[in-house]
Amino acid sequence: MTDTWRRTNEWGTLTRAEIASARDAGALPVLTVGAVEQHADHLPVDTDCLSAYQIALKAAARCASPHVLVLPSPSFGFSPHHRAWPGTITLSLETFNGLITDVIESLHRTGFKRMLIVNGHGGNQGPLTSTCTALASRGIEVAYVNYMSPGQKQWLEVLPGATRGVAHACAYETSLQLALRPAEAERIAAKIANLPPRAGPSYAAGNAPDPIRAAGGYFAPIFAAGDVGYVGDPAASTVAAGEAMIEATVAALATFFADFAQTRLRAGTP
Repeated sequence: MTDTWRRTNEWGTLTRAEIASARDAGALPVLTVGAVEQHADHLPVDTDCLSAYQIALKAAARCASPHVLVLPSPSFGFSPHHRAWPGTITLSLETFNGLITDVIESLHRTGFKRMLIVNGHGGNQGPLTSTCTALASRGIEVAYVNYMSPGQKQWLEVLPGATRGVAHACAYETSLQLALRPAEAERIAAKIANLPPRAGPSYAAGNAPDPIRAAGGYFAPIFAAGDVGYVGDPAASTVAAGEAMIEATVAALATFFADFAQTRLRAGTP
């Protein structure tokens, strides 16, 4: 009998028997999470979900061992800081943490020993840190990684524009969307043509001097009504840059999948 589950990296297209066989052979389940939230006027509201899922799926196809199975992606994340804008749909903190916990416990209960969450939204990071810590403390081997993080050194070399790194609806995210959504590329390019680079908004109202950020403190970066909705330099984005950054991002994430699967972890007591 052939291992029919090896035909795909998409969990949702497999049968229960195929998933059981994949589990017994040491497959790594990957859950991608993002958000449905405003991304200014140039990017779709499902940007974070689509990028995380597509990048994870491409990386899964490139990972020789273990076989990586990418679960169907839940649409919504933790985005209360964007909810002043139409199009943003946010889960409560309790619901988001409960969703992650329920999915991971379901995998663990059916025999998967190690699981990974691939994140595509900055607002999910705090909740994911809390939830993964709680699960690992109970002996459940689960971690999370932002999809762009393993390859950041490589993709920074081809990132266009005046600002560095990942922000929100920035040159990195916009370039990826140009490459991942060819049918939307012309519309997106027209929308970003005259957008000036923009640093992150101050925590203080009216962009007043900000003692919180200067001290290394944290306050939620609220995208209030009237905000332009982006941070970074989206006008510099190109399809070519997106394709190059996808390649760097996917290659590094595939390597991370393999490394994570074979690392001995210190999990808590079940």
